[in-house]
Amino acid sequence: MTDPDPDPRFGELSEAERGLLEAAATGAWAEVRAGGADADRQVRAGLLAGLLTGERTPEGGRPRAVKLRGARITGALDLEAAELACPLLLDGCRFEEPLVLREATAPSVRLPGCDVPELIADQLRTTGNLELNRGFTAARVHLTGADIGGTVDLSDAALHASAAPALLADGLTVAQDMLCRNLSVQGEARLRGASINGTMALDKARLDAPGAAALAAARLTVGHDAFCRDLSANGEVRLPGARIGGRLDLTRARLTGAGAAALTADHLAVDDGVLAEGMSSDGEVRLTGARIGGTLILAGARLSNSGARALSGEGLAVDQDLYATGGFHAEGEVQLVRARIGGALNLDDAVLANPGGQAWTADALTIEQSAYCRRLSVEGEVRLVGARIGGVADFSGARLADPGRRALYAVRLSVDGDLLCRRGFTAEGGLQLSGVRVGGHIELADAVLTRPRRQALDLAFATAQALILRPRHAPEGLINLTGTQVGTYEDDHRTWPATLLLQGFTYDTLTGDADVRSRLRWASRHRGGYNPQIYDQLAAAYRRTGHEEAARQVAIAKQWRRRKVLRPPGKLANWLLYLTVGYGYRTWLAALWLAALLALGTQVFDPGQMTRAATPAPSFSALGYTLDVLLPIGDLGQQKAWQPDGAAQYWSWAFIAAGWILSTAVVAGLTGVLKRN
Repeated sequence: MTDPDPDPRFGELSEAERGLLEAAATGAWAEVRAGGADADRQVRAGLLAGLLTGERTPEGGRPRAVKLRGARITGALDLEAAELACPLLLDGCRFEEPLVLREATAPSVRLPGCDVPELIADQLRTTGNLELNRGFTAARVHLTGADIGGTVDLSDAALHASAAPALLADGLTVAQDMLCRNLSVQGEARLRGASINGTMALDKARLDAPGAAALAAARLTVGHDAFCRDLSANGEVRLPGARIGGRLDLTRARLTGAGAAALTADHLAVDDGVLAEGMSSDGEVRLTGARIGGTLILAGARLSNSGARALSGEGLAVDQDLYATGGFHAEGEVQLVRARIGGALNLDDAVLANPGGQAWTADALTIEQSAYCRRLSVEGEVRLVGARIGGVADFSGARLADPGRRALYAVRLSVDGDLLCRRGFTAEGGLQLSGVRVGGHIELADAVLTRPRRQALDLAFATAQALILRPRHAPEGLINLTGTQVGTYEDDHRTWPATLLLQGFTYDTLTGDADVRSRLRWASRHRGGYNPQIYDQLAAAYRRTGHEEAARQVAIAKQWRRRKVLRPPGKLANWLLYLTVGYGYRTWLAALWLAALLALGTQVFDPGQMTRAATPAPSFSALGYTLDVLLPIGDLGQQKAWQPDGAAQYWSWAFIAAGWILSTAVVAGLTGVLKRN
């Protein structure tokens, strides 16, 4: 074959070069025969450059396309700032030196299966695709500031810069999609400030940059979806300030930060949802200030950063639901301080582990709907200080363990619906729920509460429609109901704790199977000594339900136990009031005492010991005389007419004192009862 268009600069052409010149005129493929002599497979870079820029024209005039398969490109193909006259498509070609397309302009560049030492294409401009796919290999690819009018395709490519950045594409603009499926990169991949108008796909890509950023894509913009399914990244994935117009899919992605952050996506904005089902991370996952327009799904994900934060979501905003179910496991702290979830939070069957530290920190968290934490397992403290939940907070069957410390610290928590800690709910450590506001019920039925010698449950100043405190067995630790306000209080006398704090605890009605005597034993378990409000509240609850006798028994018990705070004179008066009139609630006792004294008086006042003191005088009556000395008011004439002698004189004085004591007790008791009523 002869040279179709001899050029003295190149001398004799190889077989591959002659075939290329012939094919370029029609845009056909120039195929290099496999297994041919090495010299016949070579195409000089200068010849390629001449064809592409129009300096070298084949027979028939301007080339329609340069399509070459299987050749070895010798020399440096330097097209810096060149304007390519036709598309460049090299398939399975091997370059001896870097390919330079810096500031070049081309219809399209396609290099599938090519082996290039380095592609330098900063600020390249194309109207069509840039294809570096199907086995393309290079140490480095430079695309900083490039503007690709079609799609960038790096699928099945391999970049192997090792220590240095392998893909440099800061400021890259892609009019359509960027496809990197099954891409393998050894070294950092940079896409900082890049803009992809269509979809970005990193499915099954392998990014390897230990100790550095496997993917550095701060301020990346993707117009539609970003797919990273089965992505493997050994090194940090950085997406701070990135914006994704569709969804971000990290399903089954494997992110390894090796002591650093595995994923940094502070202030990330995703217009649709984030799917991270089955994702695994070794290192911190950062979503601080991120905004997710749809649902965040972490079902089955495993986040590991032992002793530090596994997930940082301070200020995170999720417009719909957050799911971390189906075996979600976090080793390290999950932090959602001041986060907002527009739908529901679901942590059913999740496992959070940060022993000795905070496993879940969500102070000031807002959940517009319900929080489902059924069968949640936590090692470490759960913090929900000042959080707000718009629906139900359901911890049924959950296990919270922070022995000797606080398993749940949720002061000032607000729940519009019910707060449910039932059906085997277990807390090894204190439940600090002081000041919570619950629109429905607080239920601790079949719960297990354990914090020996400390407060197992603190509901001080909490408010709710009802409090159901029926644990599986008596709590190990103190129950604090100081200042708690509920409409209905239900408990089980068989599971009362040994010690309670009941000062200021108010309720409208009591339910349960405890009788009044048992309930008084419950009141006596208050630590801190006698407190009248506890008994007043209990008596009022009985009165509201029509149990007047029970209310009287409580009132009497209140006065009896009041003796503990009185001085000796007060204790004596208290004792006398109890014996004589039952503190005014058993005034019939005074009648019994009166009858007993009258019977005694008829026996001790013998006419033989009485001397007439006045003339005339009525005949002596032992009964009348007894009545006269007993009653401070009234006069039957017996006491004035007869003077006792001997022992009768002493009995007379005793009966006068008894009468005054009895009368005073009746007046004092009745006055006190009327005042209280």
